[in-house]
Amino acid sequence: MIYRILYIILYALLLVGSACQMAEPEVKTYLFLGHPYDWNYPNRIDYRLEQVDYTQFDQIWLGGDVCSATTQEAETVTYLDSLFSLSEKVHWTLGNHDLKYEQVERITNATQKPEFYATWQDGICLLVLNTNYYWWYDGPPPQENCAAKEGQWQLLQTVCDTISEASHLVVLHHHGVLNELKRAPSNAFNINATNIRMTCDSLSDFTNWVYPLLQQVQEHGTQVILIGGDIGMVAKKYEYQTPEGIWLLGSGINNTVNKAYAPDYVTNFEADEVLVLTHDVEQQRLEWDFLLLEEVFLPKYKR
Repeated sequence: MIYRILYIILYALLLVGSACQMAEPEVKTYLFLGHPYDWNYPNRIDYRLEQVDYTQFDQIWLGGDVCSATTQEAETVTYLDSLFSLSEKVHWTLGNHDLKYEQVERITNATQKPEFYATWQDGICLLVLNTNYYWWYDGPPPQENCAAKEGQWQLLQTVCDTISEASHLVVLHHHGVLNELKRAPSNAFNINATNIRMTCDSLSDFTNWVYPLLQQVQEHGTQVILIGGDIGMVAKKYEYQTPEGIWLLGSGINNTVNKAYAPDYVTNFEADEVLVLTHDVEQQRLEWDFLLLEEVFLPKYKR
């Protein structure tokens, strides 16, 4: 009898060992959508994106300007929630069109997240900025929303000063930042301002103040990746690694605009692309692909 029990235990251990060896690593996928609004309807996203099965992605990262008049009507955010499950799997960096009609609480109530924040997930520190607080023009920044601007700057400093265990620091933003550092092409984003001021302080230059902090994080072994969503009119995507190893990415779509009546600033009518990131949690590896919008339907990304 004792031999039979030992045999059963040994057999069970062998099964467990085989199962562990055969188990696939935990891999998560994140879909980034920049500038996805439909030019023909102020309260809808691109009709092609309405057809995507978003359950195939672990998270949806929205790069801003989700609709051209996102907060004009409360029903618009309800519609977006029906597509994306805003409070469950969405991180949203707000665009200027998202706040065109103010009412930001319609978004923050639905996402259950503030306008800017940092969160930890599976080894990634995700920092979500509200770049609408930044000043993009010549001359001193207006003395308004100073407390919120200062709060966002303090958050950014705190994250960079205290991050230690994360494999990656991913910064989601809408408007293009670090534009002085970009190459090939340097004007990919819809706005490519330099000397961006973050606070009411005229000296609060984003590149001069923030890039050294990001460089410090990179040097300590955490991969820094910035992803922006205000793109699509001049280029569909952007990818550049700085000499210090920091990745600058951008992704946005635009092709619902009528070519015959497109504004002069819309110059790119190539096929729309979206950004899909693959995260191997165990190996702490984060990779990405720019996919043609239609490829989002491929079974490759079905869970």
